[in-house]
Amino acid sequence: MNYPETTLDKDGYPTSEYLEWIKIWHPQEGISLLEFISIIGNNWYFGDWGFKLHRKYRDHRILELHTGGWSGNEEIIYTLENNFWFWMWWMKSHRGGHYYFEIPIEKKENEKEQ
Repeated sequence: MNYPETTLDKDGYPTSEYLEWIKIWHPQEGISLLEFISIIGNNWYFGDWGFKLHRKYRDHRILELHTGGWSGNEEIIYTLENNFWFWMWWMKSHRGGHYYFEIPIEKKENEKEQ
């Protein structure tokens, strides 16, 4: 499935096409993990504080997703939970809509930093 033309509706909620795209995303199908995460971040409501991608150590980054109680963000989390290829990097969750992932740095990104 190609990346949908419309990801959010007029009220800022994710479209069904965008959620379906998230659900079936696979890292071997043209969009890398970090590109996928960037797309999620660009469509995350309250992204300025609810989406954080940190450097942890040489080979990993920590991704924090905080829903802020926004049902659109919760829909995205629910869809991510159903994507094996993404959810395998889940580290922990905290009550209140706080999710943490340990994201491996791709080889190309590692080489640029050396």
